[in-house]
Amino acid sequence: MNKNDVFLANLNDKIQSLTEQFASLPHIKRNSPCFDAQLFNYQGPLLNGYEPYLSELKTNYQKLVNLVHRESPPPNIELIVYLSELIVYQLEAMQRELATLSLRNTEKLPHQNETLHEQYVRNSGYLNRLESMRHELEQSNTINIIEKKNQLKIIEERLARCRYYLSQLEQRIENDEK
Repeated sequence: MNKNDVFLANLNDKIQSLTEQFASLPHIKRNSPCFDAQLFNYQGPLLNGYEPYLSELKTNYQKLVNLVHRESPPPNIELIVYLSELIVYQLEAMQRELATLSLRNTEKLPHQNETLHEQYVRNSGYLNRLESMRHELEQSNTINIIEKKNQLKIIEERLARCRYYLSQLEQRIENDEK
């Protein structure tokens, strides 16, 4: 077994150990990302534990293994070094997360136990803010015309989705009241 294989085996052991440790935890839910965007690509909320981060770590490890064992063309040493360092940093960050998890309160996902009426009020607020944004953008003269059209298109799409969701909520509220 050469040095590369020993290094890869050690990384694999650490990844497997972390996977087992995180699997033993209850599913944690958080609204904000746990790690910096330079460390992990995944920046969404945690809904089912740390699986997105573990999956990314395993994918990076597999890329590293494939690069190290590639015979033709010769492996890209810079990429191997980069992936090795990234994996080590990701492992360290996840180990710190695991060590400090008990010190932190996990956040509750917003709107988890909202009634239909509360959802309607919250989304009506979104609608009002979107309409206000559209109005301000229409009145603005500081943005070039193309950018203004693009932003207005995005806001109009959001308004349409918001109105649709509000109509769905209205129907559900009406059905519940019958």
